[in-house]
Amino acid sequence: MPPFKKSLLSLVAATALTVGLAACGGSDDDTVTQPPASTAPAAAAFAMTAFVPVNGVAEIVAATPDGLTLVYTSADAGTIGLVDITDPAAPKTLPTVDVRKAGVGEPTSVAITPDGKFAIVAVRMGDDVTNANPGLLRVYDLSNKSAVTWVKDITVGIGPDSIALVGSTTTLRAVVAIEDEETLANGDASIPGVRPGRIDVVGLQDLPGYGGTSTGVQSLELVTALKAAAGVNYADDPQPEFVSVRAGTNTAVVSLQENNAVALVDLSDPKTPKLTSVHGTGTVTRTGDADIKKDTEISFTDSFTGRREADAVAWLTDTVFATANEGDTAKGADGVFPGGRGFTLFDTTGKVVYEGGASTELHAVQYGHYPDSRSAAKGVEIEGVATATYGGTPFLFVGSERGGFVEVHRLDSGTTPTYVQMLPTGMSPEGLATITGRADGKQLFVTANEGDGSLNLYQFYPNGPTPNAAEPQIAAKDATIPWGALSGLTTDGTYLYAVPDNAFGQSRIWRLNAADVAKGRITIDKVIPLTLAGAKFNADAEGIAVLADGSFWVAMEGANVAGNELVKVTADGVVTQRVKLSAAIQAKFANANNTTGFEGVTASADGNTLYVALQRGFDITKPFAAVLKYDVPTDTWTSAQYPLEQHSVNPTTYWMGLSEIQLTTDGRLLLIERDKGGGEGRAINAEVKRIYSVPASAVVDGATLTKTLVRDLRKDYRWLHEKAEGMVVFKGDLWVVNDNDGGGWTRMLNTGKL
Repeated sequence: MPPFKKSLLSLVAATALTVGLAACGGSDDDTVTQPPASTAPAAAAFAMTAFVPVNGVAEIVAATPDGLTLVYTSADAGTIGLVDITDPAAPKTLPTVDVRKAGVGEPTSVAITPDGKFAIVAVRMGDDVTNANPGLLRVYDLSNKSAVTWVKDITVGIGPDSIALVGSTTTLRAVVAIEDEETLANGDASIPGVRPGRIDVVGLQDLPGYGGTSTGVQSLELVTALKAAAGVNYADDPQPEFVSVRAGTNTAVVSLQENNAVALVDLSDPKTPKLTSVHGTGTVTRTGDADIKKDTEISFTDSFTGRREADAVAWLTDTVFATANEGDTAKGADGVFPGGRGFTLFDTTGKVVYEGGASTELHAVQYGHYPDSRSAAKGVEIEGVATATYGGTPFLFVGSERGGFVEVHRLDSGTTPTYVQMLPTGMSPEGLATITGRADGKQLFVTANEGDGSLNLYQFYPNGPTPNAAEPQIAAKDATIPWGALSGLTTDGTYLYAVPDNAFGQSRIWRLNAADVAKGRITIDKVIPLTLAGAKFNADAEGIAVLADGSFWVAMEGANVAGNELVKVTADGVVTQRVKLSAAIQAKFANANNTTGFEGVTASADGNTLYVALQRGFDITKPFAAVLKYDVPTDTWTSAQYPLEQHSVNPTTYWMGLSEIQLTTDGRLLLIERDKGGGEGRAINAEVKRIYSVPASAVVDGATLTKTLVRDLRKDYRWLHEKAEGMVVFKGDLWVVNDNDGGGWTRMLNTGKL
């Protein structure tokens, strides 16, 4: 794999949680200084306290002022959901609230009034490119969290998106980004459109008990100001995206994502909002430290220039705000990309104060969260930013939609980020919420994850959380070892070894060093590329077994029955033997084009016998997988049926299969059995994530195996990931890891002594 530039390696020290980063590239006016001495303990950090599946998607999330209840939007279900987090480690979901009107409506954002009495929900009302239907702010009474009631509707512009509140009681208003993206039949926005969006400032002073008179809906048009700004897109079609209000100054910053601009609004006069300025957000240039090729290899040696096109925005100080540079248009004729693939700090004059450049994506590489499938598009897609003060120190959170993570930065000077840690999230984190005012003193951070319909809750620890040896975070020793999609595990007693599936172009084996597992981390310190006759070897590796001499057997899943094979490789990764299924075994398949195949391999101590897990068996219409035995000296195959569980709701969509196999020293075969719930199948649909055992001696032709439950990962460890794919007994403990599909949360779990 192409090497990384040495100048970048200093940015990605593998072990410390507090690495100070300088900017890597950026626009010409970037100014970056090294962070000053820390005012918070160096160990101050966050730890996950709960992973919560919810009904529908979870897009935008807000917390009540007391920090005891979360409210999230679910656009696909047309609802808002509530979660009781009185005990953050044991959240309780409450009844959802249908916010549609006559069956129509898509909630896009939610905000809670400062007194916690009302939820204000922005709702799109079926607008698209041909239907200019005005949107609504729907107001709900939160007095009874288990029986939320509707209060009133306020009509606003077409396609409301983000909202934020300013003031209280007799001065309370909502600032609404009226995007009017003129959605096409395929769900994309028409760019440019013919209906310009705007900013609506909506009076809420007349809500029950407030005693004021509403200032109504006051609209701020943006076309003229956009036309006067430099470096913007589609000035005739403003599309406001996200709103952040600075309470101390009553100033709102509103991102105009597709326009590559931000607008500033003065809200200090409760009766008359004023558009004060519009600034283009410019471009980011990365030179030799980017990957812009979707080629199943991660190589940060490319260059590009990208328009920032910010999605979320958040205030850091009275004069400085952060932008999440996601991008939302297309590559231009000038070769400029959409999206800056990072974050930027601006002041209110439009000047860049700090540019994150390559740093965020480099962290994604090191922690296995970089999705190469997005390299040619917008990379990790930074979609969210949020700020708050924890333990007396301000923090900045930067959320990656495609990478499934949040970066945490300290802001010791208020404007210079110091990297602290990476928090894995559920799939596609969209909404970020900070909670710092609870009566019990617990300070929390929350993500709403649209991709798998989940919420992550993290707690702040001023002196650092206790290292979690049972769930260590995996990181490469530096960014020269990109990794992800761990689909199989094995051990030689000292190290762990893992293989990825076909997320990477060249098959490889990674060595995992668990020497620091007590400190909550495992380090990938070596990569072994696989070669055949001197050329790169590429297959869909799903399982691995290490032999006493240091060589490996790797189970490769084929595109059809005949494509399945066992591959033997040396300790240096040279392929020396390839074994296909025998004709007799192949004949057992109901369909020779069956795409289900090898999912794991394990070896006897002498290396003469291999056992292979076959994902869904010989006939995928029947509830059986299969366990195969291969006698190496005689080149003989044997097979037995393995009975599968069935999903209680939809056994066809959430079908069951085997994903890993391990042979124990007492003669049992351990098998991971899992359904398709979790991940893209939504976390709430994860039912069966279990480890069973069968006697290895029972694997004889024609047998139907009897299984015994060893671990229930869903029930006992709240395992909501779809792909529990790696398993190994290491130093007497049974470990499990999931396949993150090449970018996202890799959960490594020690389930304890076998």
